[in-house]
Amino acid sequence: MDKYNHKIITEGNKKSLTINPPYMNQLIGAVFASIGIYKCVPLVHGSLGCANYVKHILVEHFKEPLDIATTGFYESNAIHGGISNLNTAIENIEISKNPELIVVLTTGLIETIGEDVKSEIRKNYPNKNIVAVNTPSYIGTHIDGYNNAVKSIIEGILEKNKDIIYKTSKTAKNEIINVIPGIVNPGDVHELEHIFKTLNIKYNLLTDIKALDRPLILPKEEYPKCNTTVDNIKNAINSKATISFGIEGVDGGKYLKKFGVASYNLKYPIGVKNTDDFIKILSEIFSTEIPDELWEDRGYALDAMVDTNHIIRNKKVAIYGDPDKVIGLVDFAHEMGMDVVAVLPNTKTKYFAKEIKRSNTANNKNTAIIDGDLYELQNFLKSHTVDLLIGDYRGKYVVDILDIPLLRVGFPVIDRYGHTKKPMIGYNGAMNIANDIANILS
Repeated sequence: MDKYNHKIITEGNKKSLTINPPYMNQLIGAVFASIGIYKCVPLVHGSLGCANYVKHILVEHFKEPLDIATTGFYESNAIHGGISNLNTAIENIEISKNPELIVVLTTGLIETIGEDVKSEIRKNYPNKNIVAVNTPSYIGTHIDGYNNAVKSIIEGILEKNKDIIYKTSKTAKNEIINVIPGIVNPGDVHELEHIFKTLNIKYNLLTDIKALDRPLILPKEEYPKCNTTVDNIKNAINSKATISFGIEGVDGGKYLKKFGVASYNLKYPIGVKNTDDFIKILSEIFSTEIPDELWEDRGYALDAMVDTNHIIRNKKVAIYGDPDKVIGLVDFAHEMGMDVVAVLPNTKTKYFAKEIKRSNTANNKNTAIIDGDLYELQNFLKSHTVDLLIGDYRGKYVVDILDIPLLRVGFPVIDRYGHTKKPMIGYNGAMNIANDIANILS
């Protein structure tokens, strides 16, 4: 029995179910990517419940209204197929919303009955910006869904416009960098833009989640403004390079390499050292000097670390979440003199364990890697006491039982206001994290 009187049945070392999973399905990640494109409508090809689940999480996190279309699958469609529903939904969207892009996202049911949505889209809508993305809910996580969607959207738009685009791709590259931000908050995108603007580097966001961080101004915008349009995606092949972070968008960067666009897959600039490395790479790509403004930002981050050192140093912490953010947070925790007792990545990667070992070796630390759900992390922490847990809102069920504080970071965080506006990355993100940890622990 646990605190909530749930009886957990185990057989050997295996549980009978997953408890408090630290991940979500592919559909959420794919919708996350789609809503960051101006005048784009994500269309969930499946039941109404699938679309409502995604909408609930995103609306609760961003505290903003959100339109997600659905093909409204019923029991009969599982037998006879749902292509007629799909065509009707596309027609209704075109009439009522006049979008520049429709992204059709599959669900577990569609994948199970074997409906070839991509072929149907190519056959029925050869000259329209309608792209299909395979996002079965029974495999992968929201991180995989985001990565798949970014690559499929770029590929789909370029294929639809290949006659014009392939000619322009042979010309000299522009001094512009494509940026695939990953599943981050609007505050993080603002911080990335601040770095690029300060370095005087022109950038092309693929995609821009600031669409869900808009001021309340009348008349209400039908489509929230953001810096990613269909034309921006078309022009991505003319950029000098593409930056992606970890596995979040890496396939989009690889695809653009076919057009001669250099691809840089980097660590998230979380903490001072990782931000130093990020800015150094940018300055080398574009042969630009690092301006005083960024040195001042760095100084503020260091000042926050010094001010809070007497509270933070030697404190024990456990971290869970998206693997590439966890790696960055582990690096920064070590920078602040903390002891990272355990980590739990929500998506499997080939390099996660290697990166944690690298950080441990460099700082003479030892960190356990938990492979499972938050319930298993909770059980581990019962015998390995920590002072703080860092992760998304689902950690509240763990800290309630262990009686320790939780620093909410990343996505989703549905029980705090203003969270999406605060950056976690860059020097300003480092300053925020240091101050937040000190405030929680003091």
